[in-house]
Amino acid sequence: MKSIHFNNNDLSTIRNIREHLYEYLLVFSCDPVTEAAIGSVKQYFQKAYGCEQAAQLRPHLTLFNCIIHEYKLERVVHGFEKVARHIAPFRIELDGFNKYEGGTFYVDLEESSSQRVNDLVKRLKNETVDHLSKWASGEFRFCTDPHVTVARKMTPVQVNSAMKEWMYKKFRSSFRVTEMILLKRSLVSGSKCREIARMPLLGLPGEAFVQGSLF
Repeated sequence: MKSIHFNNNDLSTIRNIREHLYEYLLVFSCDPVTEAAIGSVKQYFQKAYGCEQAAQLRPHLTLFNCIIHEYKLERVVHGFEKVARHIAPFRIELDGFNKYEGGTFYVDLEESSSQRVNDLVKRLKNETVDHLSKWASGEFRFCTDPHVTVARKMTPVQVNSAMKEWMYKKFRSSFRVTEMILLKRSLVSGSKCREIARMPLLGLPGEAFVQGSLF
């Protein structure tokens, strides 16, 4: 029987990689009024339906999330900042509730607001997807259906109860977005997300092409 040799250097490398792998989220935050309104709904879901995680996270709209080595993040951040410079602040309108299969209940966006967010996300993706495909292959996701989560990982019983009470309730709110916020969470320690960068939406004109002198 052949003996098996473990290379300690390889194990050390794997451990080092794990310690520098983080989950990153790019989000829009709600304004205080909208945050309070959605926060009260989240608290109700926790108390009335037993959705334990509902009230633990601040309301936000996720634009992008990925798992990537922190040393490979800089190119992603530069891409996001480049897009942010040429996007003007805009208003997001929220309109009613909806659910996903799998137990997620959320606040939906009005159609034109959803389109604005989707257009922004497409620009973010165009600027960074080549780098992400190389360094975070299979572990990155851009938002395709903008929403603000109320509760996730709900059981069928919890979902049915919430649907009866909330699916046809009116919910209207709006907030102006002026910046994207980048959050970071350790995969090793399981710590909560912490803010590491803010990227203001500046609305600058596109980069002008200047023809060089021929002589």
